[in-house]
Amino acid sequence: MHRITFAASAAIAACITAAPAAADAVADFYKDRTVDMMVAAPPGGGFTAYARTIAKHIVKYIPGHPNMVVKNMPGSGGRKSVAYLYNVAPRNGAVILGAQPGTLVEPVLGQKSNAKFDALKFNYIGSASGFTTLCLVRAGGPVKSFAELQKTQAVFGGDNLGSTTFDHAQLMRNLAGANIKLIKGYRGTKNLVLAIEQGEIDGFCGYAWASLMSGAPHLVEQKKVKVLVQFGLAPHAEMTRRGIPQVWGFIKDEKKRKAMELFANVQVFGRPYIAPPSIPRDRLAALQKAFLDTMKDPAFVAEIKKRRLVLYPTSGPRVRALVAAIYNAPADVQKMARWALAH
Repeated sequence: MHRITFAASAAIAACITAAPAAADAVADFYKDRTVDMMVAAPPGGGFTAYARTIAKHIVKYIPGHPNMVVKNMPGSGGRKSVAYLYNVAPRNGAVILGAQPGTLVEPVLGQKSNAKFDALKFNYIGSASGFTTLCLVRAGGPVKSFAELQKTQAVFGGDNLGSTTFDHAQLMRNLAGANIKLIKGYRGTKNLVLAIEQGEIDGFCGYAWASLMSGAPHLVEQKKVKVLVQFGLAPHAEMTRRGIPQVWGFIKDEKKRKAMELFANVQVFGRPYIAPPSIPRDRLAALQKAFLDTMKDPAFVAEIKKRRLVLYPTSGPRVRALVAAIYNAPADVQKMARWALAH
């Protein structure tokens, strides 16, 4: 009995001493180091706004307090940066990515051949927020409601496959019956806003309400646009108050509705931050903890509110579980979803 008690005490003591040792090792790695925060979108949009705010505050909570530099890497609807993280970036915890959520599930919901990565091998740090997206049109354009858009064609802009502005226009067209003529190749919402203001396009989809109200609130305040519909699992309080309908009332086919819901699930982890495969476990744990600590930091929360952004954080393990659930969705639902993006 004495030997068992002694062994248990020794094991507990070992654990107690191991934790500070691991923390010291992480601090030693990050001290005087610069961490790259990549962003899978051009400057000026919501993804960059979140990344810059997080980068400013998270360094306080990472052991060793490294510097953090935000670097935009747009391209191919977010695929360029994800492929870089998976295939090129050092796997030591010195590079993380603010990814576009649709890119992570493209092998299931999009074109598998485009994905040069395995999303389930990434390390998930957390998500700053889910989001509800919308479709908007310019004032004076050919349509003024989603019901009209189902009957009258309008020219919409979007990025490329994997971006919300491309994917959601496709979903609205193929699953909700919107009569959209989609012109792709607009890199980021900043360029789409400019195209709207210049009358180059009639509208676009996939813009998060939080991004609209932080990046281009004048569009709403000056009544330059009309928001036609909201897209999310649950109704968005502010958009609902403004009388903006959810998309679900416009989808009559049950199979199409289930495919649309699969994409809505992606939006639950709408601002995901990921690290490459195979980074040391102690560094991943430190980044995950630092992320959650940042989400509760009063100065960070105040800055998020000042920027008119929305904060609904999700832990890294929870984000990974949500991604895995989409990969494990029924085959017929996945097939309908892929059809919606490809046609």
